[in-house]
Amino acid sequence: GGGEGGGEGGVAAALCTLHHSLWSVCVPSALLVTIVLWGVLYPADKARGHQRNELNPASFEAHAINTLLLLLDGAANRLAVRAADFYLTLGWATAYVLYAWAQYAQSGFWPYFFLDLSSWAAVGWYSLLIALFAAVYAMAVGGSALKARCAGLAVDGAALVPAPQPPPGATLPSARDALLQAGP
Repeated sequence: GGGEGGGEGGVAAALCTLHHSLWSVCVPSALLVTIVLWGVLYPADKARGHQRNELNPASFEAHAINTLLLLLDGAANRLAVRAADFYLTLGWATAYVLYAWAQYAQSGFWPYFFLDLSSWAAVGWYSLLIALFAAVYAMAVGGSALKARCAGLAVDGAALVPAPQPPPGATLPSARDALLQAGP
C-alpha cells in the first residue's frame, strides 16, 4: 500500500504528474518544430537549391509523421496541455538554444541559420520564435479546452474527466445566475 505521499501511491502519482507534464512539453514543441521546418527551413533550403536537403526521409518522419501521430494520440486520449506547464516547455526550448550555442562554441557550426548570433537579424529571429512559441502553446491549451468541451469533459489537473452532470430533471442555472451565486 502507500500512505499519503509515499509508497506505491506516491510513485504512481509522481509518474502520472511527470506523464502529464511531458505531454504539455511534447505537443507544443512538436507543433513548433513542424511549423519551423515547413515555414522557415524548407523554403530557405528550396531557395538555395536544397543544399541542406531539409526534407530527407528522416526529417519528414521526425517533423511531419511524429507531429501527426501526436495529434491523433491527443484526439484519442484524456490528456490536456495545461497553461501551468508553459514554463516547463519554455525551459525545454531554452535548453535547446543553450545547446545550440554550446555546439557553435565547440564546432563553429550553427544547426539553423536563424540561431546565428553574428548579425542583428538574430534579434528578429529570436523574437519571432518566442512569439511563435507562445502562440503555439496557446493553441495547444485551447485545443485541449476544445477537446474537453466537445467530449463533455472537465480538466482535473492535466487529465480530462467526465464533467459533473446535474441530476435528471434538474435545470442548469444560466451563466448570469451562476455568477450571481458565486458572488464577488
